[in-house]
Amino acid sequence: MKNHFYMGWSGNKRQEVEKIYDLLDFTNITTIVEPFCGSCAISYYISLKQKNLTYILNDNNKYLKEMYDIIIVNDLLLNFEKTINDLIDTIKNKDDYLKIIKKDDLIGWFIKNKYYKIRPGLYDPDNKFKHIDMKSFPIVDFFKNNKILFLCYNGLEIYSRYKDDKQSIIIMDPPYIVNSCNSMYTNPDLNIYEYLCNNDIKYQDSHIYLILEDIWMIRLLFKGNKFLFSYKKQYEQSKKKTTHIIISN
Repeated sequence: MKNHFYMGWSGNKRQEVEKIYDLLDFTNITTIVEPFCGSCAISYYISLKQKNLTYILNDNNKYLKEMYDIIIVNDLLLNFEKTINDLIDTIKNKDDYLKIIKKDDLIGWFIKNKYYKIRPGLYDPDNKFKHIDMKSFPIVDFFKNNKILFLCYNGLEIYSRYKDDKQSIIIMDPPYIVNSCNSMYTNPDLNIYEYLCNNDIKYQDSHIYLILEDIWMIRLLFKGNKFLFSYKKQYEQSKKKTTHIIISN
């Protein structure tokens, strides 16, 4: 799947969404729940194949919440686009760039993650800061044409709300339990593993699909569940490699 989102996203599942989709059972399903949605690659792809579903999307990144709130209002989207394009026209050197991205606001976050060399926040000396057409990205149509509730909570809270809903598919792609790949993750969402250790997914009524790093402790933790698929994964930004496994109840 081509990039549907405004920027590269660490852990983005757009390269494997077709494989993931083929494993999902949509029988009597009305709701898709992603407690750790990120760029919403999986739900976006599902929306291309399945109609009339409700999407409960959550991520603890406050800027994602702000971004998605802007997407659904045309005037806000156009104003944001103009602000970004006007601002990148002012970037003439590294100091100009760093001054913008160091601000703790949506604009700084967006430019840091959209315009960089090799990794977010690294200045591109070639100044290849092109104007952006916000409406041209498929994520906009996804949010405008589907029933979506976007939240910004701890992922465990969202999981707990829907784990016993028989008409829900919960797709969980939480931070990895070890730092072998995504070392930048040090957030409270990691408590999902402690919870799942004490509350096995096989006893829940919703259709649960976990996308986790394929390591021995994960296989031990979920040994009573279904191991559906294992595949190699290479991250575009860091170039690190790992193996993922998809587990279901």
